[in-house]
Amino acid sequence: MARVAVPLRFGATLRRRPRERRLRAPLGVYLFIAPSILLLLVFSYYPIFSAFYHSLYAWDGVNSRFVGFANFAAMLADDPLHQSVPHVLLLAAAAVTFALTLPLLAAELIFNLHSERWRFLYRVLFTIPMVVPWIVTVLVWQFFYDPIDGPINRVFLALGMENFARGWLGEPRTALGAIALMGFPFVAGLNLLIYLAGLNSISTEVLDATKLDGATFWQRFLHVDIPLIRGQIRLIVILTTITQIQNFAPVLILTKGGPGYSTMVPGMWMYQNAFVFGKMGYASAIGVVLFAVMLALTAVNTRLIRSGEEYEPRR
Repeated sequence: MARVAVPLRFGATLRRRPRERRLRAPLGVYLFIAPSILLLLVFSYYPIFSAFYHSLYAWDGVNSRFVGFANFAAMLADDPLHQSVPHVLLLAAAAVTFALTLPLLAAELIFNLHSERWRFLYRVLFTIPMVVPWIVTVLVWQFFYDPIDGPINRVFLALGMENFARGWLGEPRTALGAIALMGFPFVAGLNLLIYLAGLNSISTEVLDATKLDGATFWQRFLHVDIPLIRGQIRLIVILTTITQIQNFAPVLILTKGGPGYSTMVPGMWMYQNAFVFGKMGYASAIGVVLFAVMLALTAVNTRLIRSGEEYEPRR
C-alpha cells in the first residue's frame, strides 16, 4: 500500500503510515480466560448492578417494594450520614498526606544508597509487613490504645505525665485522631515499591547530568525526581483515596462508629443499615453515592495530575 502525502499549511507534508496488521489470538486463548471473566462478572460486576437496582427499592434482603428515589431523598435528612462525611474526608486527607511524604522519602533514601546489598535489605525489611493480615495490624493498635494496659498510656505514666494518659478510642475528642494516626510510621510497603519503581525508571543520563550540574540532594529531589514520577504519585493518590473512602474495617473493629457518632464514616453507616437495621435498599443507595463520589474523584485526580508521558507541549 503506497504512502499518501497530505499537504499541510506551511508546505510541509504528513505521510500516513499503513495500517499494521495485528495477529489474532487463537479461539482457545479466549476460552481459557472465559472462567476468569465469568467469575469477574458474578462476583464483581453483578454486585455493582445489584446495588444500583436495589437502591430504588425498600428492601430488607427478602421482601422488596419499589420506592424510586426515596432512598436517595432520605439521605438529605440522615444526620449520622452527614456527620460521617467530614470524618471520612479527614481520614482520607491524612492518609493521602502520609502516603505522599514518608514512603516517598524512604524510597528516595533507599534509591540513593550506593550498595545494592543494602538496597535489597531495606526493600525486604519494608515489604515483609505486607504479608501480615491487615486485621492483625488493627488489633495491635487496639492494644496500643488500651486505656489500662496500652503501651502509649504506660509510657506517659512512666514519664510522670499522667495528664496525657486517656482512653484514646473512648473519648470523642481523640477517637478519630487515633484512627487517623494508626499505622505509624506510615511507610506502606506497596507505596514504597511503587515509588522505587518510578525512581529506578529515571534515565541514568538525567541523573548524571544533575551530578555534573552540581545539584544537591534536595534540588534533584524537588526538580528532577518528583516531576519524573508524577505517574506513580497519581496512582498512589487514587488508590489511597478510594481505599479510605470505602474502608470502614478499622472503625468497625475499634469503635463501631462511636463514641456516639464521633468516628462514624459512610461505609460504616452503610454496613449498619444493611446488617443491623435491615435496610438493605437504603444501604445500597449509600453505596451508589459512594461509588459515584469515588469515580468523580478519580476522574478529577487523573485530569489534574498528569504523568510525564502524558504531557504534550504546546506547538
